Amino acid sequence: MENQNMQRIQRVSKKFRVLFAVLSLCIPILVLLYWLLFNHLPAGFIMQLPVAVKSSLPMGTLVMAFFVSLIPTSVAIYGLINLNRLFRLYEQAIVFSEQNVLYFRRIGYTLIYWVVANQLFTVLISLTLTFNNPPGERMLVAQLAISDIGSLIIGGVVVLVSWVMNEATKMEHEQAYTV
Repeated sequence: MENQNMQRIQRVSKKFRVLFAVLSLCIPILVLLYWLLFNHLPAGFIMQLPVAVKSSLPMGTLVMAFFVSLIPTSVAIYGLINLNRLFRLYEQAIVFSEQNVLYFRRIGYTLIYWVVANQLFTVLISLTLTFNNPPGERMLVAQLAISDIGSLIIGGVVVLVSWVMNEATKMEHEQAYTV
């Protein structure tokens, strides 16, 4: 029964690993396409931005918006890469090792970095999108949502779990070499 469960874990892990690999390649391409096509997108396709965009944006602004968007995108890709590596270990039936602990810790910190990156993104994208507005209509926006606080807490919990896993791994290693 245990062997069947491990085989199932390995199969599902491979699917997730492939998903994370594909997402880490597709997300930056989609972000680039989003900003390149921004002026031509129907209203329903435009993500909720911290400032209202009332007219077409010049290409320089779109390029700058793309680079600003790379801040949270980079954090997301970092998280996906670590998830990919964690699930590669699961695919190899390695479920309790120092590498697992390392990837768990990195995933926890990714959630924390995600909140910081989104805060920075909000400020910079509001400046970028309103830079060409006349004086008095330029905006600087900062916002903190309850979901950001939740992400910080979950990230902290994941880091704590990785710490506990690290201690358990050390104890298991000591017991394996105790005669």
